Amino acid sequence: MKKNQIVCFFSLLLSLPLFGQIETDYGIWNSLEIGKKFENGFSLSFEEEFRLRNALKTVDKFQSTLELKYKFTSYLDAGASYTMINYFRPSDQYHPHNFWELRHRSNLFVETDAKLGRFSFALRERFQSTYRMLDAYSTAKTNPKHMLRSKLSADYNVKGIPLKPYASLELFHVLNGNKKGEQEKYRIAAGLKYKLNESWSVKAGYVYADETDEEDGDREHVLQLGLNWKL
Repeated sequence: MKKNQIVCFFSLLLSLPLFGQIETDYGIWNSLEIGKKFENGFSLSFEEEFRLRNALKTVDKFQSTLELKYKFTSYLDAGASYTMINYFRPSDQYHPHNFWELRHRSNLFVETDAKLGRFSFALRERFQSTYRMLDAYSTAKTNPKHMLRSKLSADYNVKGIPLKPYASLELFHVLNGNKKGEQEKYRIAAGLKYKLNESWSVKAGYVYADETDEEDGDREHVLQLGLNWKL
């Protein structure tokens, strides 16, 4: 019975994007993360990510993230991070030339989690502020742009093997500018995490991303691949 419930749970999340029957783009997100936990409750991580869009024909962005987190209790974490983003913009009606747009992003977040049998559930609330180094053709955009990102996730610890199926739903709400209070984006994800040994783990998953931003907006199917190294 439990196996059937697990299959239904992940199948439902994967089927949600299909209801709209909207044409979407295809991309891939690759990441490498290095992390270190300290005995005083702090943990530090660095992640490098490379993304492709336009059916894998165009570079989307490079981004580097440094994160510091503190574990207050067994179920409550909080932290801050900084991300430097290099976003590739091809020529369009707003920009007569190809160029790389530099973005600086800061985040503050709090996360709580709970276990139910072999299931683990987590809720994260993140305040995100992104400052764009805009060119003369983009001055009308809200800058910096503030977002509230709410993410609900779940995973399942498979008995006997170091494998965890996971799924998540994340909502993005605008906090300033003309679209203040609106939901601008959502992401649905599902996949597998596998622990190779005490230091290394891998992740492979599917992400459906739906965004309404005038310039960055897209509906995209994404293959997500990740490698994690714990020091």
